[in-house]
Amino acid sequence: MNQFLVSNNFIKAKFLSYGAILHELWVKNYENKYVNVIKGLKKKEEYLNDIWSRGAIMGRFAGRLENPILIEGKKYEIENNDGILLHSGLSGWNKKNWKVINYNKHKSISFEYLCKDRSSGFPGNVIVKIKYALIENELQISYLAETDKNTHINLTNHSYFNLNGNNPINSNFLKINADYYLELKNNLVPSGKILNVSDTKFDFRNFKVIGTNRFDDYFILNKTKEAAASIYDPNSKIKMEVYTNQPGIVIFTPLNFEGICFETQKFSNSPNISHFPKTLLKTGEVYEQKTKFRFSLIE
Repeated sequence: MNQFLVSNNFIKAKFLSYGAILHELWVKNYENKYVNVIKGLKKKEEYLNDIWSRGAIMGRFAGRLENPILIEGKKYEIENNDGILLHSGLSGWNKKNWKVINYNKHKSISFEYLCKDRSSGFPGNVIVKIKYALIENELQISYLAETDKNTHINLTNHSYFNLNGNNPINSNFLKINADYYLELKNNLVPSGKILNVSDTKFDFRNFKVIGTNRFDDYFILNKTKEAAASIYDPNSKIKMEVYTNQPGIVIFTPLNFEGICFETQKFSNSPNISHFPKTLLKTGEVYEQKTKFRFSLIE
């Protein structure tokens, strides 16, 4: 497991080859002091047994997926626990060693991984490339994947953010650019129903303090040029905006530590729900995902 530093005049970031993990992300607060806004682990070896997948790339299918799945009429039994595959289970890319294929300590780092046919039960050898780039005050993540058999792909990064070190996120203000969210069954898998956020705890269309709200929920993003989600800490004065070309975002706030995930991705359980955006990647096609995290200071 190797560690790499990429830095510019605004941001310092540390990455690990294991899981293509974003280990640390340092930005400046209102006192011009660097704050690590990622809730990672202190020692890199601790990630080997991390059940929270902190900072890792999730694939080949992020989120929850019910077994079995259909691909062009053929049924595939996938790895599962009580009928559910979460973040691709034991074969997940968050638990793999990635190869570094490009590294510029002042600009970017790129990782590559070959996921073999029938991993987690999915068909196809998949080659995936992840590029982390620092562009002024932004961390940009680019995802590319190709397959030699038609298969389902849904990727995201699983970093937990805390804009003020270890302090509680209750006082943070959150905004989610979403009029709708997905109804979840008791097993936290989407039922297929799409619900309006109005008059629910999911209405964060304007900045609102997080308070006691905790989430593990999928929001359908409005198709606008605005940020998919934004958050700011009134103490550190740090603000983060999330932009993506994905149709939705999972907001996850674990009960075990103070952090918040912004998992930009396609819908969970999409292969089993026909009216959800398609996640099928065919041979000859290229899966492409772009997400960026933009940092600034509030007045």
